[in-house]
Amino acid sequence: MYQKHDFEIFTLSALEKVRGEVRPQLFERENTALTGEKFCFQVAYRSIGQTRTDLSYSVTGIPDGCVRVDLVGDVPCTLPALENSDDYLLTDHACMMPDVLRSVSEAGIVAKCGAWQSFFVTVRGLPAGTHRIIFCVQDGQGEVLGEADYTLRILPQELPENDLICTIWLHCDSLADYYRLPLFSEEYNSILRSFVRSAAEHGLTMILVPMFTPPLDTKIGGERMTVQLVDVERRGGQYSFGFDRLGWFMNFCEECGVKYFEMSHLFSQWGAECAPKIVAVENGQQKKIFGWETKALSEEYRAFLAAFLPKLREWLTEKGYYSRCYFHISDEPGELSFAHYKECHDLVKKYLPDAKFVDAMSHYEFYEKKLVDIPFVAIDWAQEFIDKGAKDYFVYYCTSQRRDFVSNRFLAMPLERTRILGMQLYLNDVKGFLQWGYNYYYSFLSLEPVDPFATTDCMGKYQSGDAFIVYPGREGALESLRNEAFLQGLQDLRALRLLEKKIGRKRTVALLEESGMAKNFTDYPKSALWLIGLRKKINELIENS
Repeated sequence: MYQKHDFEIFTLSALEKVRGEVRPQLFERENTALTGEKFCFQVAYRSIGQTRTDLSYSVTGIPDGCVRVDLVGDVPCTLPALENSDDYLLTDHACMMPDVLRSVSEAGIVAKCGAWQSFFVTVRGLPAGTHRIIFCVQDGQGEVLGEADYTLRILPQELPENDLICTIWLHCDSLADYYRLPLFSEEYNSILRSFVRSAAEHGLTMILVPMFTPPLDTKIGGERMTVQLVDVERRGGQYSFGFDRLGWFMNFCEECGVKYFEMSHLFSQWGAECAPKIVAVENGQQKKIFGWETKALSEEYRAFLAAFLPKLREWLTEKGYYSRCYFHISDEPGELSFAHYKECHDLVKKYLPDAKFVDAMSHYEFYEKKLVDIPFVAIDWAQEFIDKGAKDYFVYYCTSQRRDFVSNRFLAMPLERTRILGMQLYLNDVKGFLQWGYNYYYSFLSLEPVDPFATTDCMGKYQSGDAFIVYPGREGALESLRNEAFLQGLQDLRALRLLEKKIGRKRTVALLEESGMAKNFTDYPKSALWLIGLRKKINELIENS
């Protein structure tokens, strides 16, 4: 390692949030990874006594096609925590927080006087063996300011495929609003492709499909942009349907790496009281035919579902999608909606008898009474499902999961709290995960669009970072530290699956429990160094078993 007296540089873990005024602590100069794994580390740097501009960098020791370097940028963390949050946070005060990853060509390299900053280095595609990566920073005249090296040993064992059913809701209208592009236009689709590929590359295997405009995060009586993909025509009280645009979207997402399809909710959020917004062509004019004014179990909507659902099932089956589709009734219905939810469920089940039904709900009664095949249970409510030996349940988190040290992805949380989810999914034998915002660039209840580089808290409603995990760049999605930590967690899960094949589930579970974890989502060592060390131990056992 080399550095001038007025310039500091060293390598550190990808789990560190390098904040300008705080000297980084997670020093890291070597690690291991499985073949096929995406591996990340950071290079921290600080200019002493002066601001330096027009800096450049070089990476040697590995092929150019195997490395990507981004600059870690700060965003406002204006609402770090809500009331009743636990204290497993980096801060509970509003501040700037590192998160967005910008390409060097887009951002330019500036070393601010006295402030710690970092490069985020992503390595993938290296062959098995030991690789010494040398990272060098030069000033505008080409003089070397500092140099740091990192040794990465790629194991010959391959990381297994991702078998988790994982969805974080993609909001199509948000992209159209932010980029000011016509929905599903050629320019829009280029942006959409970037976001869907980003999602698939970061562990998402299922995507929300807007058959109709999803009835999510909408003020009662209000509307979100129409994103409906199913063409509907109503003539003399009879319905006909076109599925060409739906097919285009599903094929588009499949080409981007998505495997499963989460069909949009057939009833309104938080109680299933109403139909979603649905538009149709009638007498040559497109008009809204259902919405807030339509009771969920009205004769009109019953007749619509009776016509629509059999045709949808037939089309999905013909195209080979049906077995990979999951269907929603209503998001977070609540225990007081049990009887009404049952009626809605039974109505849809009548026409989709062999479909897989999923919904975000945390009350065991819905699962016990078989009103949902696979509930998405809030991770802080999952203990009842664990204690009762439930097998078919997935988990989710959102703004409410802020107590008892459960995993989440708020900006104020340390990255190891985001990453631990993968280990917990394995230990609790959970096969699926949901979160509500991949790119929700709106205020609360979608009342107005926001700039996510300036507003990270839905205009004061949710913790900063709850609503999105990627940022909108000029040409598409920009990644974040949080999204990379989430992916690291899912790679931990896949590594545990590989270890299980070698030593069995019993011994793999014992390894986690002996390290300090328990079969729940709350008890585990709150330490990045512990998590890094545990993953190294997993790799060691994989290599030697």
